[in-house]
Amino acid sequence: MRRCMEWTDKAEGDRPETTYRVSLFSGVVRWQRKEKSAEKWETPKLLATETWERLIEEVDKRYQRRRARHDDVLLIRSAFKTAPKLPS
Repeated sequence: MRRCMEWTDKAEGDRPETTYRVSLFSGVVRWQRKEKSAEKWETPKLLATETWERLIEEVDKRYQRRRARHDDVLLIRSAFKTAPKLPS
């Protein structure tokens, strides 16, 4: 079954407001990102460590409220460890 999470990061300085959508399907984490002015979603190849940490926070919050499965938490944490990240 496909499960999605979505959140919006507020605009900071020269960065526009960005909405992230993460879908978990068949043991794969798929990212999509859309800036406020954009019309289409884009699939980023590399993400900042802060973005991954935000996803872990989101899934932990949902797990506490029983809106996410334990398998989702484990999948996202293992994907975080193995995924390439932007240099800080």
